[in-house]
Amino acid sequence: MKTSQRSLNPSHQRLRSGTVFWVDFALAALAMVMIVLCLNYIAAKHPWRMLWHRDPAVMLSPFTENWVRSLTNDIRVVVFHDPDEKDTPHARIMGLLNEYRHANQGIRLEVVDYLRQRGKAQRIRQQYRMDTEQEAECLLFAMGNRHRVVSVKELTDYTTTHAAADGQLRMQAVGFKGEMLFTSAMMNLVEARASVVYFTQGHGEHDIESQDLDGYASVKQALSERNMEVRRLILREEGKVPEDAAAIVVAGARMEWTPEEINLLEQYIRKGGRALIAFNFKSFGVLTGLEAWLSSWRIRVGQNVVDDVTKYSGSELLVGKLVPHPVMNPLLGTRTPLVLPLPRSISPINRPLEDYDLDVTSLAQTTTNGVAKSGFANGTFFHNPRIDARGSIPLMTALQASPSEKSGLNQPASRMVVLGDSQFCSNIHLRKGGNRDFVSLAMNWLLERDTLLGGIGPRPLTEFRMDIPKASLKWLQWVMLCAVPLAVFGCGFLVWLKRRY
Repeated sequence: MKTSQRSLNPSHQRLRSGTVFWVDFALAALAMVMIVLCLNYIAAKHPWRMLWHRDPAVMLSPFTENWVRSLTNDIRVVVFHDPDEKDTPHARIMGLLNEYRHANQGIRLEVVDYLRQRGKAQRIRQQYRMDTEQEAECLLFAMGNRHRVVSVKELTDYTTTHAAADGQLRMQAVGFKGEMLFTSAMMNLVEARASVVYFTQGHGEHDIESQDLDGYASVKQALSERNMEVRRLILREEGKVPEDAAAIVVAGARMEWTPEEINLLEQYIRKGGRALIAFNFKSFGVLTGLEAWLSSWRIRVGQNVVDDVTKYSGSELLVGKLVPHPVMNPLLGTRTPLVLPLPRSISPINRPLEDYDLDVTSLAQTTTNGVAKSGFANGTFFHNPRIDARGSIPLMTALQASPSEKSGLNQPASRMVVLGDSQFCSNIHLRKGGNRDFVSLAMNWLLERDTLLGGIGPRPLTEFRMDIPKASLKWLQWVMLCAVPLAVFGCGFLVWLKRRY
């Protein structure tokens, strides 16, 4: 006897066979669409956000959020990024920028893959007259014809943890300066205020307007993109350091300074001034007067040229032995060396200075194979074993001089960065290694850019590190490539067997 098939409910049968079913279906669909539209309207008028993370690095402070909400200008933000680059905090950058965009829809955000979208990247650079040698990983903030550039390497604060087995310092990321630098860049665009940096002229210094290989036009461009206005200064004509000088740069003087000019520089520094002084190897054998003056500030300038075994090309040194310091920590964290052609030694002098508490730190050194050469004959430099040093030789030094309590001086601390080479910032060398980044980092430290936005500082980071032996890592790879897929296939096969039998 055949089993009778289960008959449908009569009401269901009538619905499926007649027009009532389709009318009911259409009304249900229309109701669903209306519900979705109403919910979207309510969400647009009364937005409510839920944060599923607690990362302070991608959250805006009340100061920044209120300021961004008050903006009436449109700001374009372009992130130049290579998706294959794994050593950049791209996810954190995008998370923070999305917070800016949420606070103000006038902030337009776009990401450009500068390797795969070369044409678009080039058009943007030409539109805003960016330096063609601008570092690849960077952010552009633009409003109208004005723009500011923030390098990705400037965004992370590093500190030293301990030396690895190979003797290299291990750097740990401890702070993210995204909000501080992004807000500063946008505020500078809106308010159009810039720090004035004077480059001295009249002693054979590099020309900040020159596009020649030896010129400093690239440095001027790089500083302008960091919201610094670069001007020339001829001290013997001015007779004083301008009141609006945020810093003074002496880039490769090759002729002697007069005592009056040295005195003007001394007065400026003693009042809490900031200066970057770089020496040119072309001044070898010439005393400019800056050497004796820097000695009074406990910095010794060698009358030599330093050589080392680590070379970039020809006589250019590849300097990777950087000393932990706010100027150098970002370069240490990204393991970016400097390229210095024919530097001279710049060494701290361990001796106190009356009325000041000194912090004199070497920033970069040669390897233990460094050789100082103070002799010159037949077109070559040579080592004089009686007076020239061997070993790890300092090439640049940073100084901070704070008035001591006993001095009774009421003024900010003075800061100086002294470099044994001025050529590494010239147009032909600035794009090599971390040279461009160093210029920006050194000027930011001199100007104390970290304190420009009081209350907004580096956000703390928590870094997790897992060291896996090579053998264990290889075993883990086989587990992920083979064992896991086979386990999924086995579970599916067991389910098939159960249903089949």
